[in-house]
Amino acid sequence: MNVSNYKKNFLKDLIYLAHTKPVSKQIIKGLFRFALEPLLEAQNQKAVVLIRMFDTTESEGVLKRLEFNQAEVYSFSQNINAENLEREPIWGDTEFLVILSPRYSVALLWDYSTEEIKDTSCVYFLLNSREVNNVVRIISANSKIDLNRYTVEFTPERRSNELLNKAVHKFIDYANSFAQEASLSKAENNILESNEEVLKKYEYICDRAGMISHEIRNHLSVIDLYSKIIQKRTKGITNADVKNSIDNAVNSITKSKELISKMLFELKTIQSADVLPIKITEFFETLKSLVQPKVEEKQAKLNICISNDCRILADESKLLNVLINLIYNALDFVDKDGKIDISTHIEGENTLKITVADNGSGIPEELRSKIFEKGFTSKKTGSGLGLYISKLAMQEQYGDLILKETQNSGTVFELLIPMI
Repeated sequence: MNVSNYKKNFLKDLIYLAHTKPVSKQIIKGLFRFALEPLLEAQNQKAVVLIRMFDTTESEGVLKRLEFNQAEVYSFSQNINAENLEREPIWGDTEFLVILSPRYSVALLWDYSTEEIKDTSCVYFLLNSREVNNVVRIISANSKIDLNRYTVEFTPERRSNELLNKAVHKFIDYANSFAQEASLSKAENNILESNEEVLKKYEYICDRAGMISHEIRNHLSVIDLYSKIIQKRTKGITNADVKNSIDNAVNSITKSKELISKMLFELKTIQSADVLPIKITEFFETLKSLVQPKVEEKQAKLNICISNDCRILADESKLLNVLINLIYNALDFVDKDGKIDISTHIEGENTLKITVADNGSGIPEELRSKIFEKGFTSKKTGSGLGLYISKLAMQEQYGDLILKETQNSGTVFELLIPMI
């Protein structure tokens, strides 16, 4: 490589070539935390982290946690508490976060000088892609040590996952769109602080954003599970089996992306539940396709027993969210041979009761009255929003979610939903 090429800012070129929509500083900081979170949760995970970031004010917490991680952290700016490897100041305003580990890789590049609007930038963002290695090679060309050895040590197990990355980029666009609209709405309504009703609506929007971010994590985990299935099923089997597996996985990924899109659309419009007639058998087929990989991963069993093929009035996305959350909660509290039984029964003339029962450890008596409270959680990594959101969602659909029974041998929840 000649000297003139060596001094060129190839990282900024990647940002331009990504052709993404400009996003706000707030979204980029969120992506920074999102990219680091899997590594921070796996504290003993061996990895290498490369960072160039100028404003660390709102990221001090995650950067501090990184110091107690097993990852090797290298800085390319003066304000990061790590060995600075930058050789020459050729990258200007370009900032980045790159992570390489045996099972997880990410590249996030941004540069606020690329856009005329202050504190906005296009982003180059990749998850679990071999293209991350290209970014490492560019950084290594201006590093005091050879970083290319990490691309060999942490060779990705999988090919580039285009479906996953497209879904994440669409999510970024939706999130940025909402952030811009919320900011514009606040700026246009100078009476926010004096008008109580408007202030309440703004607080409601912020509250709702936190709730829906919890649901997004559920569905992104579905995307991640199916992307792993795609990779596993492409090895050592016949072409027909490969095609069937890929088709099933892609269908489920598409369904999850639709659910995410609808939740984010709801966040923008603050609309009420979209209650429509739903055929119960088709609904449970969709539910099973979404949760079965997680159930199998936990080596548990899921049994669904439908008493009759009736039709209910519900918002399909909201009802799926509630049941996915209940099933995932149950999987957290059952043993290796755990079992989750879902059944339906007709109550009265126009109500369907859906029962979700598990054989887990149950809920302690002193916690039973608190489980539907916002912010309450008994999990170390829980947000305290899952059951709160679920009960609210059922009430929005003219139904309800009830803790029917819990003891050492398991827990039973009941969902009541209108039937036609």
